[in-house]
Amino acid sequence: MSRKRRSRPVPAPESVSASASAPESALTPDVASMVGLITAGAVDAHLPLLTRTIQQRHRQVREKDAQRAMAAVLLGARVRINRTAVPQYLRGTTGTVTGFTGRKVEILLDRSHGRCGSCLVRVGPLSVDVLDPG
Repeated sequence: MSRKRRSRPVPAPESVSASASAPESALTPDVASMVGLITAGAVDAHLPLLTRTIQQRHRQVREKDAQRAMAAVLLGARVRINRTAVPQYLRGTTGTVTGFTGRKVEILLDRSHGRCGSCLVRVGPLSVDVLDPG
């Protein structure tokens, strides 16, 4: 880890927002009270359990989203690799779905890009936007 990364100040718990994706006014009373308890330190003894539970639930939701996205991608579909793809040099490239490998979508790129000499890449289904179902 670089020095620059280590020297950044960590925000105080009071300044941490309740939800990065939703405004606080959109929180239900139950969620708002839970966030308040966590922020106040009332559940510090249970933070490891809460962390594991939230991570497990997050994985389940991501898996469900990935399954839904995989079902939407058909063989022969024209796709664009979106901004969530890793490595970054693949972002924005287009190609055709040629197959599936486990939980990955195989895409034959329209042209060689970055480090991929063969133009056949494998990315997760959440990193693919369908342009033409094929």
